[in-house]
Amino acid sequence: MNKPKIGIVAGGTGGHFFPAKALAMQLRERNYPILFMTDKRIEDPQLAEWDDIQQFVIDGGGIAKKSIGQKIHNGLELLKGISQARKILQKNPVSVIIGFGGYPSIPPLAAARLLPKKKRPKIILHEGNAIIGKANAMLSYFADTIATSFPEVTGISKKIPVKKTGLPVRPDITALYPSVYQAPTDTINLVIWGGSLGAKILGEIVPYALENLPVEIKQKLRITQQVRKEDLDHVKQIYKRAQIQATLAPFLKDVASILKQAHLVVGRAGGSSVSELSLAGKPAILIPYPFAANKEQDYNAKALEQEGSAWVIDQSEFSVTGLNALLTDLLNHSEKLTTAAQSHKLIYPNAAKELADLIESSITI
Repeated sequence: MNKPKIGIVAGGTGGHFFPAKALAMQLRERNYPILFMTDKRIEDPQLAEWDDIQQFVIDGGGIAKKSIGQKIHNGLELLKGISQARKILQKNPVSVIIGFGGYPSIPPLAAARLLPKKKRPKIILHEGNAIIGKANAMLSYFADTIATSFPEVTGISKKIPVKKTGLPVRPDITALYPSVYQAPTDTINLVIWGGSLGAKILGEIVPYALENLPVEIKQKLRITQQVRKEDLDHVKQIYKRAQIQATLAPFLKDVASILKQAHLVVGRAGGSSVSELSLAGKPAILIPYPFAANKEQDYNAKALEQEGSAWVIDQSEFSVTGLNALLTDLLNHSEKLTTAAQSHKLIYPNAAKELADLIESSITI
């Protein structure tokens, strides 16, 4: 008997795409055919690697924190996307459709809701942050279930069924769990990442903070840093001048190996990053992205700070002097890194399986 098709919706950036792919691979192992819908950012060839997956790119655009002109334009794009998605779902019926948040989820899930009742799939949302995103908050009014990555998620209505599954993470990173943290000795592996596209401010602050570290620490440093393409030469020159060994790239490949060797990570606090740090058991310095529509990274970072696994710096207070002082302290007192690494509690090594189980339990034939 052929199994029913499952719809998966996620944006084309790594924070949404990789959890969606981890879920898709779990469902494919169970022989479910997959229909995947995303936005135009998926054109990045390093993300669009699928095996036997039906894929569609849908129009759309974010509205939060946009100008009036952008709101109108993107609103029209969303309406266009809903029409596109409805036609796709009519030709390719799915039994369940799950969205991973963000504006790319709106057209397919709204289109699913607009289908005739007998052809309407069950709708599941996954919220990867500690506060529900604006898109998921809007879509939650007609969702059957919301799966979450945090024990408590701010903003979810008590009327909606919630299932804590964790956030699916790439299998090679999931495989890092469980691990025993090894404090740095002769070599200090420091990883700086800023989401799938890097973060400008990390390239502006971190290299100078590292350049001003004591010589005995700089000699031990081995840097792996995600740097925007346009900033590569500038950052490279700073590390060369400081005589610090550094590997720089706009997109980090083999993240699992990099994370496995890391003694400390500096970066943003997106849902995927937080889940990966927790599974790998790595201490982190987090600088939440301040312009997110719902301040979700602030909530995520606070959750790790409260459990003692991370140090949080508000971007408005992120400076060369402040970061230098914190790094000097941590790298001179490695027991603080060990304590932080052992403090991770938001660990869900079976998230893809748990989410796939939830989907299977929702299937209507």
